[in-house]
Amino acid sequence: MKRLISVVLAIIVVFASLAGTASAASGGTDIKVKLNGEWVIFPTPPVLLNGKTYVEFRTLFTNLGYTIDYNASTKLIKAKSAVRSIEMKPSGTTALVDGKKVPVNGEMRLLNGRTMVGVRFIATLSDKTVNWDGVKKIVTIADKGPTAQQQAEVFGVLDKLTAAENAQDAAAYMAVFHSESPVRDLIRESVQETFAKVHTKTTFSEKTIDSYSSVEAVVYTVEQSVKVGGNGFFADVENEMLYTLHKENGKWAIYDAEQLSHQLLDLDGIWKEEITAPDADKSAISALIAANAAAVNAKDLNAYKATLVPGAEGYEEDVASMDELFKDTETSLKMNLEKNAIVELNGDKGLLLTLHTFEVTIGGEMMPVKSINLYNLQKVDNKWLLMPGSNELYNDMDESEE
Repeated sequence: MKRLISVVLAIIVVFASLAGTASAASGGTDIKVKLNGEWVIFPTPPVLLNGKTYVEFRTLFTNLGYTIDYNASTKLIKAKSAVRSIEMKPSGTTALVDGKKVPVNGEMRLLNGRTMVGVRFIATLSDKTVNWDGVKKIVTIADKGPTAQQQAEVFGVLDKLTAAENAQDAAAYMAVFHSESPVRDLIRESVQETFAKVHTKTTFSEKTIDSYSSVEAVVYTVEQSVKVGGNGFFADVENEMLYTLHKENGKWAIYDAEQLSHQLLDLDGIWKEEITAPDADKSAISALIAANAAAVNAKDLNAYKATLVPGAEGYEEDVASMDELFKDTETSLKMNLEKNAIVELNGDKGLLLTLHTFEVTIGGEMMPVKSINLYNLQKVDNKWLLMPGSNELYNDMDESEE
């Protein structure tokens, strides 16, 4: 039922957007506005007047990233974004832009009861480039690209990151991150753990700046990280990353880092990382991961919980998601353990590499899936258990027709 509702809602949204486009194209004008490749739908059609295109103010400001304080009685607009503040009203001859007076030259008007603003004027003040296609009657707004020097400053942050990685200097690595970064603590923990075990090297096969302003830059990369030394386990991988940079003390720093995708560079080679473990531990761990798969196949939540470290971080979320899967009458899952290998063992902690194949059936249709996962192990009361969740290294969904 939830899936059906989601599909219906998606269809409604699509038809609503099409209806909005039709509305914008009617009413005596076919002027359209595109911002960074996306159509902007206005509640009232854009108007061409004395060679200028006017649009409904609130929609334009909002799409440009402003918050708005509008006084309906005085028609005073106060708009503020991360890079700019603008105050203007129809009767004024000047606007306040970052506190300084700028001539408006009729860039704000009341038309058919609507407060309208000149699209080129506002977009230009917002550090955007604006182009007009008079034949197609399309206004195109786009982010300005950085200069060569600005690009070098942004990419220099990633250079510092890889230099710190090569030197295995965790302090220098963290110095590249913004002090208010929401991922800072997580990155620090991961870096310290990785540098203590292995020496890695990251190179970039692609680097592009997706967006740029005086306070934020977004960088897309394709990067390869490989193990070049150390005794710990590390899977050589190619990642697609999206880095968001903010200014701190006048210099760029990484505020956020999002992994968009990852791909193992050597599917077969990772199994060569298997270590020689004591027979007792090897048998106990193999039995543990087999019991975990058996619990999933039997939809036995208690048996599944018995394979996890109780009370560990993520335990409740892991159990809740599995309980939801077990209760889903439209979905069935058969989990087969193909092979496993212990790749790290240090006292009461370890890492287990597994290859699972799944038969996922949804609505009567079966989809085979192959997955390579990395599980954290912990010995509790002399018994090996799995830490909640796992790090999926590889997933192959076979969608070929039989």
